[in-house]
Amino acid sequence: MTVKVRLNELVAYLDELFDISVWEPADSSLNGLQVEGAEAVERIGFAVDGCEQTFRMAVDSGAQMLVTHHGLFWGKPLALVGHHLTRVKVLLDAGISLYNAHLPLDFHPQIGHNAVIARLLDLETRGPLVEQSGLPIGTLAEAREPLALDEFVARIDKRLDTACRVLGFGPARVQKVGIVAGDGSKLLDERLARRLDTFLTGEESHTLYHFAREFGINVIFAGHYATEVPGLMELASHLAGRFGLQTVFLPAPTGL
Repeated sequence: MTVKVRLNELVAYLDELFDISVWEPADSSLNGLQVEGAEAVERIGFAVDGCEQTFRMAVDSGAQMLVTHHGLFWGKPLALVGHHLTRVKVLLDAGISLYNAHLPLDFHPQIGHNAVIARLLDLETRGPLVEQSGLPIGTLAEAREPLALDEFVARIDKRLDTACRVLGFGPARVQKVGIVAGDGSKLLDERLARRLDTFLTGEESHTLYHFAREFGINVIFAGHYATEVPGLMELASHLAGRFGLQTVFLPAPTGL
């Protein structure tokens, strides 16, 4: 049975699910509907990056809507010229809507990347890692029993389909873990390090090397792309269950 949902209904639901308006002052990525396409949606595509590659994959998949974590705009509007026009034209020609969820998807307490990563790693969530301007950032998680660091890293590699790089300056056994998908390097400071034995993020950071060494904490870099897939997969499952829509994940890994 084919199920179609009106675009405006889906957008309203996603805006409410992610509290889009709450995140607006803190996020420059223009969360919400970025490109308006067909009035009815039967299939939704999901991709980490909004780029020509994933837009063309969305066309090939037969999707009427694409949800991304990294959309088309960062900080300011861009003129529709050159390659930016090429990207947008792919969507417009196919009648595909683009919906973007950046920080709201990172930090959602159930569907967000960090919360889903904690579940995938069999960790118990203890709430947000920190709060900034009243907004919950990251996930504090705990292993039921301490795990050997190499065992924990192997679990991450397998369940996130990645190859971690590790700064193993903390305890040999992991229990208290801070999780920030993508690039969480700016969040880690001395005060936070005292609450953790291990910090898991995506993108590698040169500046964290000496920090991790001096304050005796393990830092695990699991890949920016790899850590920003889980929330999208969870969202796809959620929307399929809520609306009965067809969903498809469009992989375009960068290896970074």
